[in-house]
Amino acid sequence: MIKSIFTNLQKKSALQEIAEYRDYLREHPKLRFLFFELTDSCNLNCLHCGSNCLSSNSTFLDFGLIKKTLDEVAAVYNTKDIWVCLTGGEPFLHPDLVEIIRYSHQLGFCCGITSNGTLITEDLAVKIAEAGLDTITISIDGLEKSHETFRNRKGCFDLAIKGIENLRRVGIQAEALTVIHKKNIAELEDMFKFFSINHFYSWRVVNMEPIGRAKINDELLLDANELKRLLDFIIEHRHSDPNIRISYGCSHFLPLKYEHEVREWYFFCTAGIGVASVMANGDIASCLDIERRPELVQGNVRTDDFVDVWENRFQIFRKDRTLESRICSSCKERKKCGGDSMHTWNFDLKEPNYCIRNIFKNSN
Repeated sequence: MIKSIFTNLQKKSALQEIAEYRDYLREHPKLRFLFFELTDSCNLNCLHCGSNCLSSNSTFLDFGLIKKTLDEVAAVYNTKDIWVCLTGGEPFLHPDLVEIIRYSHQLGFCCGITSNGTLITEDLAVKIAEAGLDTITISIDGLEKSHETFRNRKGCFDLAIKGIENLRRVGIQAEALTVIHKKNIAELEDMFKFFSINHFYSWRVVNMEPIGRAKINDELLLDANELKRLLDFIIEHRHSDPNIRISYGCSHFLPLKYEHEVREWYFFCTAGIGVASVMANGDIASCLDIERRPELVQGNVRTDDFVDVWENRFQIFRKDRTLESRICSSCKERKKCGGDSMHTWNFDLKEPNYCIRNIFKNSN
């Protein structure tokens, strides 16, 4: 394992500065990532889906509402500072996807997509490249058998790889995103080799979490030893191959041993202070992975000005939720952690549903 170049003192100091900046953003939010849930429909039926998307769902966010929202944001903020992130469901099911990318690009936004990759034809790859797409992340959850079992569709692995090849032909390199669970963790080494050989520029790794359909498939969640194995693997491989960058996803406050070692940044959940979303039905909220609850919806783009909502509502996201938590209020890491990721926060019990530090602690 590569020895850290950061001392624990340096890490604690950096985390303290981030905690202070989080407090600042609660009073002075800065929109950095604007997500559009283009649809709640998906051609796959994945075991972990945080949004419970199905092929039978049929809600699509109207292109006119997307243009309205982008225009409102562009009139007030510097678009060069904001990423437009297109997701779903499966965003390639949206009939106006190419025009959404093109319009975002014309206004000066950076634009990225998260997709399962199965619908990217040669023609569509050409069109999104010409429209100005900046980045695309394709979910690949293991080698062929593991991926198809997890995503509940025979043949979806080859379709995704074909989609990635179509992107590569038009000059778009894809990032791979992998959800690690009990059934695919044994494939870490083989996956790393596969992604490197197949010219992915980046491999983002996350662990399966108890949200959405993962709640009913919780037997797949990693235990403490498996989590440690995953994080140690990332540290060991982060600098082992110059052709691919591997990192842990943005979720979760980690033990000090792993902070700034498995990713290039320290944990910092910016839900509602740097991240906002428009859902497929037009509702305005924060991170799309957060539990869908009425009190978390801040408005709707059909009737509200997005910037007005962002600047004058969102109070529920801009308070220190750890203060009202029996669990978090007594934790010595409360300020640095901030209650961990909001998408795994239990709004009824007022405590995290998933805390890696506690998982490690309780395993000893």
